[in-house]
Amino acid sequence: MLNLGPTFVKIGQVLSTRPDLVPQVYAEEFAVLQDAIPAGPYREMIPALAEDVGYHSYDDFDPEPIAGGSLAQVYRATYQGKQVVVKVRRPGIKDLIETDLRIIRRLVPLALFLAPDRFSFSLRNMADDFERIILEELDFEREAQMMEEIRENFAADENETVTIPRVFRDVCSERVLTMEYAEGTKVTDLEELEAKGYDPENVARRVANAYFTMGLDHGVYHGDPHPGNLAVDDDGRIVFYDFGMSGRFTPAMQASVINLYLAAVNRDVESIIDELVALGALDPDADRAAVGHVLELVIDDLEGSGDVNWQQIIDVVVGMLREFPFRIPPDVMLVIRVGSIGEGVLRQLDPEFNILAAAQAFLREHGFLQRAARMKLAEAQSDIETSLWALLRLPTKLDRELDAREQERTVIPQEIAQSQRRQTRSIGYAILAGGTFVASGLALSVSQISATVGIVVALGFTILFIHSSRQQRR
Repeated sequence: MLNLGPTFVKIGQVLSTRPDLVPQVYAEEFAVLQDAIPAGPYREMIPALAEDVGYHSYDDFDPEPIAGGSLAQVYRATYQGKQVVVKVRRPGIKDLIETDLRIIRRLVPLALFLAPDRFSFSLRNMADDFERIILEELDFEREAQMMEEIRENFAADENETVTIPRVFRDVCSERVLTMEYAEGTKVTDLEELEAKGYDPENVARRVANAYFTMGLDHGVYHGDPHPGNLAVDDDGRIVFYDFGMSGRFTPAMQASVINLYLAAVNRDVESIIDELVALGALDPDADRAAVGHVLELVIDDLEGSGDVNWQQIIDVVVGMLREFPFRIPPDVMLVIRVGSIGEGVLRQLDPEFNILAAAQAFLREHGFLQRAARMKLAEAQSDIETSLWALLRLPTKLDRELDAREQERTVIPQEIAQSQRRQTRSIGYAILAGGTFVASGLALSVSQISATVGIVVALGFTILFIHSSRQQRR
């Protein structure tokens, strides 16, 4: 992967968070690619700086990179008298990646043909997911926007428990991101934290609550919680760095995540399946009975395991669901990544830290459990009202349906009978008209008045015959 270049390095990094596609041992090996990228020469970065923001915009620029990755390198600089960090995209990287993506798209049909059927749902979506992820990471303007949005969301926090570096928009572009240099103590540096008077267990809880707040309250969250991206500043605030991996939850996704947790707690397998489908993790056409049986086994297995951690839950659930059309959508993948990496980091601060217990406490303290319960109650009430209304209307609808069926059975005979009645009536009028004319002619020799009345009556019968004949033709 490393020799094939940045696109395949990124594929490896993505696969490190995809236990639905690769065994855990492979995922762990792919994770090595996070820190395996050698730094490139500084002179290669100058064109992007000069063309996008003006190389001389900075008061001072240190050419020695402080960090590097498959897509960009990071430098220290001074801007308008302030210490800043400058993230610069590697030269030519976008063209190279777009070429690789075209190759990958052509390989997907072959992969679908060769792969077992149970992987087809994941593979069909993975190419699109991966393309979206890597193109988003290449766009530093998007990263700047996410940073500003998350920073603004936490600005209303009266306790000021979180700080996000400020972005300097004047020296930002799609290829260059300039942000303030926010100094802090690495969260896993226990000795330094304790020397500064910070309780590591308290730091762990505050980091977890910051992530819960971002995901479940704000809907925009930092997606890369490895130790190098988390620190504690001199004011005791949690500092977040590097927002290249960041995600967004819609209100519907937030509700699904909470409902999924509640369904798991209540062992409501049908609701678990509904939420997995709503999140896009499970194919709607999957065999619900079979999936339900597997989920019951998962719950029984986890309940008998004693101390259960986040990674263990993911491994068991994904391992069993791998036989079904199951995939992990990009936003859910980021949540899994945050949970897996975050739990590992937080257990370095507090060996007894339980992210599930922390999540439950957060949901309870912030009213999410009550809110979800009210939503479920309102949904049930709406279903009951709809059912009652439908039940009240059932007799009327049934009566109409029966009338319609009866009409379908009788409409043809009725039409035949009506036609026959019209025909009989016409014949009768014709006979009466003819007979009356004959009788009037015979009465003429006896009484002119009787003959005249007979002719008028005969004309009346003639008019009725003509009218009846016209109706029959219609």
